[in-house]
Amino acid sequence: MTTCYIIDDELHAIEILKSYIEKSPDLQLIGTAQNPLIGFNEVLAGNIDITFLDVDMPELSGLEVADLINKHTAIVFTTAFANYALEVFEKNVSDFLLKPISFEKFIKAVNRVKAKLQPKEPVPVSESDHIYINPGIKGKMTRINLKDITYIEGLQNYILIYTDDNKYLTYLTMKEIEAGIGTKYFKRIHKSYIVNLDKISSIERGKVIIKPKIELNIGLMYKDAFFEQIRLKTISSGRTLSNNNPLPGDEG
Repeated sequence: MTTCYIIDDELHAIEILKSYIEKSPDLQLIGTAQNPLIGFNEVLAGNIDITFLDVDMPELSGLEVADLINKHTAIVFTTAFANYALEVFEKNVSDFLLKPISFEKFIKAVNRVKAKLQPKEPVPVSESDHIYINPGIKGKMTRINLKDITYIEGLQNYILIYTDDNKYLTYLTMKEIEAGIGTKYFKRIHKSYIVNLDKISSIERGKVIIKPKIELNIGLMYKDAFFEQIRLKTISSGRTLSNNNPLPGDEG
């Protein structure tokens, strides 16, 4: 689902874009604002994929708003004045729509922006024994040995990587880190958890137990694939227990 926000001082312009978003099943309108001061604060506070931004507004122009939010959201400028086109594209925005905006032009612009928003597939590093992540500090990369990772927890657009003696927060999705680390050591057991198979101490009542006594739920979507992999490493005799074959400690 692609999240959207509209900033335009004209209510009828907001209503048109709002109706287009509502007709598009893969778009979700998070909010609107006629006041650009309110609008840019809400965009900064939210998780907005695309902001439709009018150029010519009182108090704060769309060009000025773009400078404040362009690192947080893709911007599609909307305007009734074609002469703004050059200034708009100098702002390195994602697209430009000239009013009146037809639904066809709206959809084409959205599709172009969504194509730019698609994350590049990470290169799997499963043949390696380590990865590098950005810990949120500009210019810094942290090396993590794969064998030291106990489990990974998903937190919306961030993940927490837990190691034997530390934890690291980084701006990645579960899908991105899962593709990056490969399956040599790791298995997804829940929408929010990836575990290092070598760190599992036991599996009990639908939970994976990791030392020291960390319990992680196994999700229904991942249960079958997880237990199929566990069965490959499970040793069983194939014999049926009976009174004639008591468990150790039950004799006599």
